[in-house]
Amino acid sequence: MESDNLTIGKALKFARHDFLNELQLMLLYMDLGKMPEARRTLLEATERMRHVSMLEKLRLPRTEIWLSTFEWRHTAFSKRLQSNIIAGTRTANDDAVADYLEKLICVVEEAVDPMDEYIVHIAVKATEDHWSIQLKIEGTLMGSPRLPQTDGGFEVSGILQDKQWTFTLSGQ
Repeated sequence: MESDNLTIGKALKFARHDFLNELQLMLLYMDLGKMPEARRTLLEATERMRHVSMLEKLRLPRTEIWLSTFEWRHTAFSKRLQSNIIAGTRTANDDAVADYLEKLICVVEEAVDPMDEYIVHIAVKATEDHWSIQLKIEGTLMGSPRLPQTDGGFEVSGILQDKQWTFTLSGQ
C-alpha cells in the first residue's frame, strides 16, 4: 500500500483488526485452558502498545505516524519496535525524517525476495537533546542499497554485515 493512500480511517481499521486478532488469540488460549499462553500473549500485546505509545515523546509527529503505521504500508516486512524515549526539543525537520525513512524503506523493498520473510527491528532512542532511529533488516537481501541523500538536520549511516542491513538516523 502506498503511503499516500493510508487515510486515518484505514489506519484505524488496521489497528482495530490487529487488536481483535490479539484478543481472539488470547480467547483461544483461554478456551483451550492454556492460561500461561493467554497471559504471555496479553503481556506481549501490552508491551508492544507501550513502545508505540512512547513514540509520542519523540516529538516528531509525522515520524511517529510513519513508525506506527509502517507494517500496514510495507507489507513485505514484519515490524518489531522497541523505544526508550525521554521527551525533548528536536531540531531535526520532522517532515524530512519521515520522508527519508519512506525513501529508505522503498530502496530496501527493491532488494527483497517476495518469497522470503523479512523482519525490521526498529529501535527508537532519545534523550533530552539527542535521538536515533535504527532499522535492522533481517532476511536475505539482494544487492547493496544506495542511501538516499539527506538535508533535514540529521545524520544517516548504513552497514551491511552478516547478511543484515542496519540503518541509523540520528540528530538533535
